[in-house]
Amino acid sequence: MNWNRSFTDLIRNGRPAYWGNWTLDQKIKVGSVGFVSPDSGDFTLVKEDTPGLTVGSRGAPNQWKLSSSNVQRTQANVELDGSATDPETGVKIKAGTEVKWDFSALGSIASEFGIASESFLTDMTQLTQPQTLQLLKQQAASVSMGGNDAIAQGFGVVTSVIYATSGLNIGSQDNSSSFSITGSVSAIEDMLGSATAKGSFVSTNQTKSVDQHLWPYQAETLATVPIPIAFTFASFDGSLLIPNWVTRLGAFEILFNNVPGCTYITQIQLDYDTPQGHRHDEFSLSGGLSKTVGNIPLSATNLRAQVTFKGMINSDHYSFSWPSPLGQWLTGRREVQMTGVWPGKTQAKDIEH
Repeated sequence: MNWNRSFTDLIRNGRPAYWGNWTLDQKIKVGSVGFVSPDSGDFTLVKEDTPGLTVGSRGAPNQWKLSSSNVQRTQANVELDGSATDPETGVKIKAGTEVKWDFSALGSIASEFGIASESFLTDMTQLTQPQTLQLLKQQAASVSMGGNDAIAQGFGVVTSVIYATSGLNIGSQDNSSSFSITGSVSAIEDMLGSATAKGSFVSTNQTKSVDQHLWPYQAETLATVPIPIAFTFASFDGSLLIPNWVTRLGAFEILFNNVPGCTYITQIQLDYDTPQGHRHDEFSLSGGLSKTVGNIPLSATNLRAQVTFKGMINSDHYSFSWPSPLGQWLTGRREVQMTGVWPGKTQAKDIEH
């Protein structure tokens, strides 16, 4: 199983620009230089930091709770024998709680953490300063991710990191497996959902095979430092900065989709700027037809689309604007979806794919 890829996909349901850190690799921090595999999401460190970057910190929602649809979570009170000690209070534990995850299918995931904070690069343009960019080009070339004064996509810099005080990632390596964690009520609740208190556990139990990464990783101990669980990453195409890199981009494309059932004729105008000059395209679509405009260069800026629904007397107009597609279109693909039955109400909306 490619756990980090599955974890990343789960994270992107709510945080589209993030990569997962399934194994809780402590090397990941803002300014770390390296490369990300777009297939697995695994980060390979090349240099621990980038000189001259300004890093800030912000609060984040305290609780992180993600799971696959076929995971069932239960919690129940349990009696403990008093031989274990809560490492935060020093008190012997007799009354405890057990949290259990039942996985009905191979590849299912549960991820629960208490979030401490998020660190972030305060000014993305610092990455394009001549001295920094030259340094990154040299490092990219040293691992065959660049050359000829260019950087290949996938090589770049970690730009933000979500840190957790404690928690766990569990993945099912079999059908009908389970994993449980036991400890004092307060310690388990802190471990799975506190931003400040350091959680802990007394014991774990599993049926069949699971892939597990816990923080703290040992029973009856406290985590010494926050752990990175997810991050964003900036890469380059040559010297062109891609602020939130989530996949390889060849060119931008935009689908103008007169959806089936739409009976209007729509007139489309598309404009954008490139380093080589201004580009303009226009065409019309009959009801139910669509057209993809591709090969829009990654260097395109000030991209604007005008959509006109042709009426007998009055026409409806819709405008869409993307000043910096490279910073706004994570996957490089966009759809303008058009609906309406003549002579009734029309609608055009912007959808990211």
